[in-house]
Amino acid sequence: MFYNATKAMVKRFYHTRFKVRVIGEDRIPPEGPVVICSNHVSELDPPLVAISVKREMSFFAKSELFRIPVIGFLISHLNAFPVERGKGDRAALKKSIEVLKEGNLLLIFPEGSRNKSGTLKDLQQGASFMAVKSGAKIVPTAIKGTYDRKKGVTIVFGKPIDTAALVAEGKNRKEITERIREDINNLLISA
Repeated sequence: MFYNATKAMVKRFYHTRFKVRVIGEDRIPPEGPVVICSNHVSELDPPLVAISVKREMSFFAKSELFRIPVIGFLISHLNAFPVERGKGDRAALKKSIEVLKEGNLLLIFPEGSRNKSGTLKDLQQGASFMAVKSGAKIVPTAIKGTYDRKKGVTIVFGKPIDTAALVAEGKNRKEITERIREDINNLLISA
């Protein structure tokens, strides 16, 4: 209930303040484990993704945020869980696989940090690892534009990647990660 009420308020604010356009929301599978992999241009991205999908989702948040009283309370009640950045955080990895195995939606920014350059950096392999371990599909996602009232921001969801099928074809995590990168790049160029 808290999640849905907060989502409704944030959605109203974003659509009033930022001129938001959503493309391809219907490409997100309505059930089952899904990893949304997006480029990351702003700290405003996680709420944008959350308000653009029908399903409730979970996401990583840097562990420092949980130590800030109000923010820590809010994000923990909005399905965030902490990750120690710059380390191989096994607890966060284990938690993400549990979330997916329960059939949930998980948001990941596989570049690892915000990138305002407009060019996608190399992706970390965590998303493909989690998807393979949990049997999740991956939805490549692109955030384009600016959080600006005049220019606006567009979020584009791509076609789901069936990781189980790729593994059956003999693809490894590195190859799956490259496929994610190609799909996000294509979304950034088109639409």
